[in-house]
Amino acid sequence: MNEDTVDRLNTIIQQLHDRALALSQSTSQEGQDHALMMSALAILTEAVRALDDEVARLDGPRGIGAAGS
Repeated sequence: MNEDTVDRLNTIIQQLHDRALALSQSTSQEGQDHALMMSALAILTEAVRALDDEVARLDGPRGIGAAGS
């Protein structure tokens, strides 16, 4: 992923966490369900970002291996 994509993911993750926190204060079951789904989506998005970081680390610097292709 390029830096722009990572920055957008970071923004989305933060927005999801913030919205989930706000919804978790809801007294309705539906609001709490939405909060749970948003938290799960944020965690999944963080995992994708972490996986990309790990792949980039394993692939090595540009010019060596697949990253240089």
